[in-house]
Amino acid sequence: MGIPNSKFQIPHSSPYTYPVTDSLSPPLARWDGLHLVLDLDHVERHLNESIAARDELRDLSLRGEGDALAAEVTVVWKGVPARVGLEVAEIRLRHRHLGFRLRKIRALGGIPVPRTAVTLALQALKNPILSVFSGDGIVVADLREWLPQELRLEVLTVQGTRRSLHLWFGSGSLANLPGKGPRLLPAKTETD
Repeated sequence: MGIPNSKFQIPHSSPYTYPVTDSLSPPLARWDGLHLVLDLDHVERHLNESIAARDELRDLSLRGEGDALAAEVTVVWKGVPARVGLEVAEIRLRHRHLGFRLRKIRALGGIPVPRTAVTLALQALKNPILSVFSGDGIVVADLREWLPQELRLEVLTVQGTRRSLHLWFGSGSLANLPGKGPRLLPAKTETD
């Protein structure tokens, strides 16, 4: 007993079950590319609702600019509000990690802030999901807690227009419903 045209054999007397791998079983769902458009007015509204309970952040605004997403937010530090803006570019999603490059960081009405200062501040947060590569201004967020391992999803490129963000996904798949676990081949059947 075995897989046709393969050297892999399953012994008849084995008491064990073998997980079905991707090569033996097709995924539950797959796609060969996807173009998703996010309406930044809606995204902005939802993000502002989620930060409404925080005293240190308010009035978030978003806009697409070429290959980047620009964000501005009012930050309140020691009771003093200041408008802070930044661009994130080269946005990618691979292996359940979201990465981007920090660009054009501004504060107090447009004064440039060194990227190093922001990367040091992000590193000081010691957030376990963030990895900051200070020399390049690259930030990587580990999304494995929220994206199931059964999902293979990649963002290949991003294009922003003033009020929308276009995301182009590459080929991907959903192997199984999250939490279901791998299907197992029976060790022995009634016909063996």
